[in-house]
Amino acid sequence: MDRQTDTGASNLLYRHPELYEVAYDGAGHAVARLAETILHDQLGHQPASLLDLGCGTGRDLEYLATLIPDVVGVDHQRAMLDYARHRRPRIDFRLGDMRTLRLERTFEAITTFGYALADIHANRDIDRVMATCAAHSRPGTVLIVEVIDPLRTGELPRTLTIDIPDLRADAITEYRHHHAQQLLEQHRTWRRAQGLVHDLAHLRLLHPKELEYYLDNHGFDVLCAYQLPEKHTAASAFVAARHRGDG
Repeated sequence: MDRQTDTGASNLLYRHPELYEVAYDGAGHAVARLAETILHDQLGHQPASLLDLGCGTGRDLEYLATLIPDVVGVDHQRAMLDYARHRRPRIDFRLGDMRTLRLERTFEAITTFGYALADIHANRDIDRVMATCAAHSRPGTVLIVEVIDPLRTGELPRTLTIDIPDLRADAITEYRHHHAQQLLEQHRTWRRAQGLVHDLAHLRLLHPKELEYYLDNHGFDVLCAYQLPEKHTAASAFVAARHRGDG
């Protein structure tokens, strides 16, 4: 595993994407619906094309694809992408790293949800992600980034439940701050009839002016930030930015 990223290899839900969609039920496509609102507010219409970086199982993109004719989803986790392709075969999913991806085209909108950016730990790699966003942007492209609000980490979910015919599991999550590295350590213990399963992840925290600095360096102007009250996004900030066309 790349020490500058956290690929989720030790995460039960990433290894079993069908469980991910049970644990995170999507709350009626709340995140995708918020993106719909943001894009309409900032563009005055729904975009004709959208790139979703870190698309996971593709559930958010599936909703957005009902509004946007040209969508592409990219993820670096093969298990998640294989599940997305099987479950949502009409969507164009690509295997790729958001630090190095180059599709040789631009989009009217770009999104990255589900703390995909938090898996990028090193400053130089965050810079590379922003370069990827700029490389796929044209003047006026709207970018939406979901990040963890460092001031609201206490609102992150502490419990998760999976309840399907073949599996019943409850998880308790504990968090620990590593302030010097701006990392939030997430330790989750799943209790199942078959025994305990332990997950470990590290999430990069970005403060608002810090994120603005990375965006500005690659030609993006921050427009606004939105929040959702749903429990799984309670600590999220959805930051919207527009590309100037110069970065």
